[in-house]
Amino acid sequence: MCLYAVSANTKLPPSAFYSNFMSDLKLYDEDAAFTHVKSLEFKRLACTKGETKAINYIQKALNKGNVRSELESFTWTRSTTILMKLAFLFVLSYVIIYQILLIFTYFTWIILLLDLLLVLIIYFGVKFLLDMTRIIYLGERKESKNVVSKIPAKDPKPRRPIIIFSAHYDSISVKYSHKMQLLLYISGGLLVLGYLLATLILSIWSLLSLLSIVLINEIFLLIRNIAFIFGVFIMGILVLILLNKRTNESTGSIDNATGVAILIELAKLLNKNPLENMDVFFLWCGAEEWGLFGSRNYCQKHFDDELNVYYDLDKSYNINIDMVGTYIGLVGKTGLIKKKEMNENLNDVLESVAKQQDIPLKNAFIPIGAGSDHMSFRSFAKKAEKKLQVCCFLSIKDGKYIHSAKDIAENCSAKILNGCIDICYNAIKSFDLRVE
Repeated sequence: MCLYAVSANTKLPPSAFYSNFMSDLKLYDEDAAFTHVKSLEFKRLACTKGETKAINYIQKALNKGNVRSELESFTWTRSTTILMKLAFLFVLSYVIIYQILLIFTYFTWIILLLDLLLVLIIYFGVKFLLDMTRIIYLGERKESKNVVSKIPAKDPKPRRPIIIFSAHYDSISVKYSHKMQLLLYISGGLLVLGYLLATLILSIWSLLSLLSIVLINEIFLLIRNIAFIFGVFIMGILVLILLNKRTNESTGSIDNATGVAILIELAKLLNKNPLENMDVFFLWCGAEEWGLFGSRNYCQKHFDDELNVYYDLDKSYNINIDMVGTYIGLVGKTGLIKKKEMNENLNDVLESVAKQQDIPLKNAFIPIGAGSDHMSFRSFAKKAEKKLQVCCFLSIKDGKYIHSAKDIAENCSAKILNGCIDICYNAIKSFDLRVE
């Protein structure tokens, strides 16, 4: 039975839980997490010397805290980048076809058929890409490594729930500045919406003219000219986006030396004070910036044959830390169109802990086209029909720093890092008390 009369579905843990934990929190060095971020302030692009240096640092830091760790190798390719390039090329080719059809007034109605095909391609394409259980290898295969640690429970019972912490250690940068990328994507998105609306009107008008219901007049030609100009600008933006290359200029302090540092200190703290009833796994993922390859390969290797066999994943949690920069952000909802809560009650507990500890916690979201390692665990849990709850710490407003040379340790603070450690530690302690 549970140590306290609290249901596993209770959304807000009683404040009485936390008074028992505060003495434990004094066991960690409050300067250590920030020291890790400073020490990791070097370029860590996957499959470079920086990646190896980062792995060595993580293992050395864990060894100092008497935390055992293992390395697991995996292969990856630039498949995500290639697929994104192909997607933009596809859109570019679509716009070119639309532009040609706009010239031939009485054939513009064909755009209706192309619109229907486009909707189907987008629907199935997004559905396919969001399924992280499919690992696609396109291009030259490379090798990276995950760092894995496990802190066993004091009283390990069969089929017990677990907690999996994840954070990626690789860094990356892109050719364009954050402001330029925002300008390209926002302006491009608005132009595409206007373009699709205008071409839809023109295609219906063209079809009705063939049926002699309406006539092609000056208004039709005006809309066509505006649409054509929009198309020219869209093609220019798409070319610029295609020229935006990934580079190795970022030292990745916020994204994601912060997550690495927080996991190191949590692992050391829990190694001294293991949970009573739940094992805690720590996963430092490689090649996240190239398509979540580290977490996806980890799940492919361990989910069905280990995690789903020996543990109760219906009562387990994945806490992913991907950027804790100038503040602590927590992703609240997910979904492209129909937004839904990120999890059943994991966020509620984290928010309650933050409030109890008087630690500021802001709502965050994952931008369209972006991803993080919790998505791998969510996809594999969905495939296995398990209720594993996932969450993601993400300081989304720090996007102006990340993936550039501006992502430096100066934008982080020991107080914010320690706040995230406190929230995570107290939250998992409360979950541990609920295990029957």
